[in-house]
Amino acid sequence: MSQQLISHSVDLKRLRDEGYEIEVNGGFLLVHHIPYLNDKREHLLGILVSTLTLKNNETTGVPDNHVIYFIGENPCNEDGSLITAIQHSNVDATLRDGITVNRSFSNKPAAGYPNYYEKVKRYADIISAPAKFLNPSLTEKTFKVITDHDNQGVFHYLDTNSSRANIDMLNNTFSNQKIAIIGLGGTGAYILDLVAKTPVAEVHIYDGDSFDQHNAFRSPGASSIEDLRANLKKAEFYGTTYSKMHRRIISHPYCKTQ
Repeated sequence: MSQQLISHSVDLKRLRDEGYEIEVNGGFLLVHHIPYLNDKREHLLGILVSTLTLKNNETTGVPDNHVIYFIGENPCNEDGSLITAIQHSNVDATLRDGITVNRSFSNKPAAGYPNYYEKVKRYADIISAPAKFLNPSLTEKTFKVITDHDNQGVFHYLDTNSSRANIDMLNNTFSNQKIAIIGLGGTGAYILDLVAKTPVAEVHIYDGDSFDQHNAFRSPGASSIEDLRANLKKAEFYGTTYSKMHRRIISHPYCKTQ
């Protein structure tokens, strides 16, 4: 899915075609192999990390902010002095499993960044310029292929909300849990609505009653007349509805004691 997203997004495809080592991991864009200098004037390689905004899970949207994360030491000028113009925060933060950043940078154009190509290129140019001045052979454009994560999680599409809200690590605490909801009335249905948007391993739902007209007025979302005419059991109706988002909604159209 991440390679498909890159191919369908003009800005990400341009980054890849120009040789940047880009990777989509969850709701984040990672750009590997960014050359820079540390305060000892040593040549090092860092990783830029940005949250992702998507449109219909198919293409990128306009970046939600101008800040970018960095994995590595503080980038410095040719003389070893800090590049102060981009300083924002120097606090380690784990954004999700496998992504721990060391700092963040801020460099905002007057009109903001219109796409991820412009955002990544701007920060890559600023950070790598001193290193490339001392060693012109250095480049961030390696054309190296990054392994596709393929979004093999429980969701049918990337959860970009968690990355924007900085709750990826909180969400991951639920990832191995299997949850059962017994009864999908006015309370159970709303619990399902919340749980189905977390990366729990499985959600088992039990209810042998039919989904009737009065249920439509005490349930999340808006049911159509066709939904009511289908005369499904509640577990079947909600299973079908929430399986559009979560892969592991398992319906049991009967009472738990049956």
